Amino acid sequence: MTTHNCIVFSSYFILSIKFMMVESTKKVSPSYYVNQTYNPFYVFIVNTLKTYNERKINLSGKEITVLTTPVRTYYDTKGREIVFDKFYQKIEDIKCTFSLIVKTKLAYLSNILEGLQSGGAIDVAREKLNVLKEEAGFMILLFQKGNVKAGKWFWSYYFKIMAITEYKSNKHFFEETPFGEKELQSDITKFIQHCKDNKYLPKNITEFDFVSKNSNVPIYIFQKLRTSVAVDYVYGMQSILIDYLYLKPLWDEHELFFSQITGAAVDWMPTIRRYAVEVTKTKKYIENHQWISKPFGHLSYHKLIKQIISVRMYTFMWVMLVIFNKEMHKRDLVQLKHLYTESMRIINMVEIFMHYTETLFFDIVAEFRCAINDNQINFDSIIPRMSVRANEILVELNGSNSNSSDWISIDINKEFNDNMIIQFLQEFGGNFWRLNEKLTVLNYELALSILVEGN
Repeated sequence: MTTHNCIVFSSYFILSIKFMMVESTKKVSPSYYVNQTYNPFYVFIVNTLKTYNERKINLSGKEITVLTTPVRTYYDTKGREIVFDKFYQKIEDIKCTFSLIVKTKLAYLSNILEGLQSGGAIDVAREKLNVLKEEAGFMILLFQKGNVKAGKWFWSYYFKIMAITEYKSNKHFFEETPFGEKELQSDITKFIQHCKDNKYLPKNITEFDFVSKNSNVPIYIFQKLRTSVAVDYVYGMQSILIDYLYLKPLWDEHELFFSQITGAAVDWMPTIRRYAVEVTKTKKYIENHQWISKPFGHLSYHKLIKQIISVRMYTFMWVMLVIFNKEMHKRDLVQLKHLYTESMRIINMVEIFMHYTETLFFDIVAEFRCAINDNQINFDSIIPRMSVRANEILVELNGSNSNSSDWISIDINKEFNDNMIIQFLQEFGGNFWRLNEKLTVLNYELALSILVEGN
């Protein structure tokens, strides 16, 4: 997302949303214009990772091509779902192996903590902790970069390592059973049983015995991950601060989040009040070191930020298309091309701020791309979907309006010449560019993956 967001795998492990016009006389639904494709290097790493599964899941060259190539013709859609299902099975297979590794290494981490609590020096354990932290980071990043919901235990395990690494400042905040939270015990145990039931892991052997007899598997996995990255790990999770995983750089950004948008009237007051409350709660949560024992105990601020950014994105798009509806029929083809090109440039820049779970946005962008490819000048089929979604999120943020009116309205009365449209598009891009400047000091995408796991 940003220079500092080049965490491990970022140059390669990117799940892209590709938009390609279907070159066929056959019409296909807009969903086929939004083709989920994986970067070839990501698929290569996933495909080559060894697991504990006795039934190897390997993708053929043809299947890899399907996973990494956007749809160009109607024929390209045939069998696509089957290939993606197989890829997700491979991801599940890796998740099962990683989960078993985490469970067995919890005992090792517990021994390190007991040694520190008995008076051992942190410097003696630091090298071991750094290795565990790096391995935990690789596991989280593999799933996060594939937009895959992994499991709470991966983050809980990582947070524990973070806390123990800074033992001197955190030593009074470890509970009597520091590894006793649900996700590290019952959740991971249930998932491993699921893995056994679905034959990703063998049934009739204890986890520790199995891992010890197959010690080469985790060694191979982490060697593979270490040698397959282009960006030094230090620029990613190794150096990230806990404050930043809870979005500290955004705590005071009132103007960035709540400024009005040209052509739109949004009542932000209930959300502003909520925002102040959530920031205070988040500060206390971190100051009290609650993240150590309850890493998913406070994610409401993450959700609030995601919702605010979504509303602003939908509102900008909504105003833009209302302006286009009003003005584009007055333009000749050259003017249309220029304005559409500029609008797509902005959208290409800002869509990275929409989390992948907000699928409606990507559907709308796909429809818009289809429309401008045909030089359409009416967007009545797209606008209502954005207005409904923006209002839905604002109701989630503000609650129901007492007078039954919407929290947002769009009113474009004046005429917009080409310069004014460009100015609005610059306002659109500028708002998110300023957000981007704030996000250079944290990994927003990584932080939101905590929210996804917490849901």
